[in-house]
Amino acid sequence: MLKTIKIAQLEISILFYSPVAWLVLVIFMVQSGMGFFNMLQGVQEALLMGSRMGDLTFTAFPGVSGLFAKITETLYLYIPLLSMGLMSRETSSGSIKLLLSSPVKISEIIFGKYLAIVTYGFLLILILAIYSIIGVIAIKDADLTLILSGLIGLFLLTCTYAAIGLFMSSLTSYQVVAAISTLAVFAALRFVGGIGQEINFVRDLTYFLSISGRADDMLKGLITTKDVFYFIIIIVLFISLCILRLQAGREAKPLGVQAGKYVVLVIISLMLGYVSSRPSLIGYLDMTATKSRTLTKNSQEVAKKINGPLTITTYVNLLDQDVYSGLPAARNSDLDMFADYRRFIPGLTMKYVYYYDATDLQNNRNMIYQGNIKGLSIKQVAEKVADNMGLDLDDFMPPAEIRKIIDLSKENNTFVRVLNYKGKTSKLRLYNEIKRFPEEAEITAAIKRLVVTVPKIGFITGNNERSIDKTGDRNYQMIINDRTARQSLINQGFDAENIDLNNQVIPGDITVLVLADPTTALTDAALQKIKNYVDRGGNMLITAEPGRQQILNPLLDYLGVQLMNGMLVAPSKNETPDMVYATIANQAPAIDRIFGRLQQTHSFVAMQGVAAIAFEQQKKFQINMLLESATSGWNKTGKTDLTSTEVTYDAVAGDKKGSFPVAAALSRTINSRQQKIIVSGDADFISNLALKAPKGYNLTYGQSLFKWFCDDAFPVDVSRVATTDDTLQIKRKQLSTFKLVFLGIVPALIVALGAFILISRKRK
Repeated sequence: MLKTIKIAQLEISILFYSPVAWLVLVIFMVQSGMGFFNMLQGVQEALLMGSRMGDLTFTAFPGVSGLFAKITETLYLYIPLLSMGLMSRETSSGSIKLLLSSPVKISEIIFGKYLAIVTYGFLLILILAIYSIIGVIAIKDADLTLILSGLIGLFLLTCTYAAIGLFMSSLTSYQVVAAISTLAVFAALRFVGGIGQEINFVRDLTYFLSISGRADDMLKGLITTKDVFYFIIIIVLFISLCILRLQAGREAKPLGVQAGKYVVLVIISLMLGYVSSRPSLIGYLDMTATKSRTLTKNSQEVAKKINGPLTITTYVNLLDQDVYSGLPAARNSDLDMFADYRRFIPGLTMKYVYYYDATDLQNNRNMIYQGNIKGLSIKQVAEKVADNMGLDLDDFMPPAEIRKIIDLSKENNTFVRVLNYKGKTSKLRLYNEIKRFPEEAEITAAIKRLVVTVPKIGFITGNNERSIDKTGDRNYQMIINDRTARQSLINQGFDAENIDLNNQVIPGDITVLVLADPTTALTDAALQKIKNYVDRGGNMLITAEPGRQQILNPLLDYLGVQLMNGMLVAPSKNETPDMVYATIANQAPAIDRIFGRLQQTHSFVAMQGVAAIAFEQQKKFQINMLLESATSGWNKTGKTDLTSTEVTYDAVAGDKKGSFPVAAALSRTINSRQQKIIVSGDADFISNLALKAPKGYNLTYGQSLFKWFCDDAFPVDVSRVATTDDTLQIKRKQLSTFKLVFLGIVPALIVALGAFILISRKRK
């Protein structure tokens, strides 16, 4: 050990007796500092202009323009300049013979030189640590552990680059060749992850070898044993290769024996990497202050309920436009989406089924093939697609086979995952949004459906109510039954079905019954079924429109509320008179904390065409106002021309000014449970049109209603504690001072110190 340290000391002195080491320090400090301070100045300017920003620690360090993210893009360029002479200098000068013949072990030589370059690398990390301290000073409530995690990741990455550079330096006597070869190995390790992705075992090995993005998790606050072992294995591999390389010069052994040692070493390293990256063997340490790199508590609670194997089967259709997302070449990135869940669900397994099929070949908008398919069969189209993509059609099940396994016609044969646990199933889909893949809320909801009773929404039909299947403006398809919309309730854990009260009874497993704006009167039989349902304690949502008072008031009378005659108006310069922006009433928090949170966020609901609600407290239900209109409007009882630019108040005709309830919540305890009923004077607030062109928080409010009905079970709340690092504590002058010191004065002092040492040594 003493000899190793002496060699390291000698090597460090050689490094600093050359101008390269000093220049690299200065260039590294200036380059990293310029980006860091410019980024802080940009944040400061945005804050001064009134922008609201949060999670500034992430922005300043691992963010896209952050210090750590930028350093990873250039760090590999510095190491070859330092490592290129470690061994090649010995070879070119002939001193390697003295080293090999000296009473020093080869391992001591290699470890000494490696320790020297690692020490220099630590100096680079120390520079980043100085900037990190400045960041901690500048950012209010900065996340210290996140920064520490990033520094650890960068240090391990530097050590890995150093080990590779040391080995490449041992292969040649030319320092420039060693530097170029080191860069070539870095490039190879960056791109090796894309090799052999179609073959399972090869894919795992090459993905393990890839250094591209390997430190990203650490930079973002998550330290895993998989990444730590990767760096250790690669470091040990290249140091061992370097030792074997020097031993070959000292020992006269057959070429086959020497080559065998290299092969065995590489195989052992690959096997260790393969084993250490198995999901069940990975350990995790979330270094972020808010544990943002870990599933939320609600998701963890759901995961704990999974006791046994959970299988996620992904069905990939060759003819679907999203086929690339499920091909073997994208397997590792696809598996990474569920990495957080494997941490808490050891029995999670992923399967992939490949097929080709089309429900409607001629009118399929999701078809990947956009050419003329007139007269072609499904197989012929599949052959064209497979040939174009370089795939073997035999790897994909034909329609007859896949239909025996599962019916995907309702999913239009698009990319879909089926979760299976103890005989229960749920689905995950892709969405027609910028972020197409499901995230924590949707994944947790799909898993939770497997371990709890699934809430079911029943929609009454038969009297021209709003439809959950039609895409027209007045209907509810987007919020309830749109498979391609992330926020649709069927993607958030709910089931939905239609119930024709003229021909069906109300099922006993319905969580909430919805009567959405019937335009014709309900039959006495249908009305009696609803009353019986209410008497049993069933939950209900009733939505209405102005002009439907006579249709709905017979039912509402039974509940103790009424739709007032007329409609509310709130004339403004920019909207039609019937556009009313309703706010959460003061009574709402007493109903449930769900509505209290909406009130705290000052949420408002856009209601175009709304009738006021009248009620008095009575023994049957506790009635609370949920939404109320603004005091600037009034209830218009006469005929209203909505195309007019002016609507006048007419007290003689019965108009009444003031704020009115537009949504009421009814509740009572019956059969040992709380019964919940919502009456809304507007039916358009969750219509397709209202959600396509949102003017208020209608989607959030609509989801909150159904969340209340199912006792907060769905949608799953995956919100996190808000970070408090949302502002900078230093002023412009202070930031300019830091910039002057660390981009001007300190680099100048380093140059002066380096020049003094080099000149002094030359004189001696």
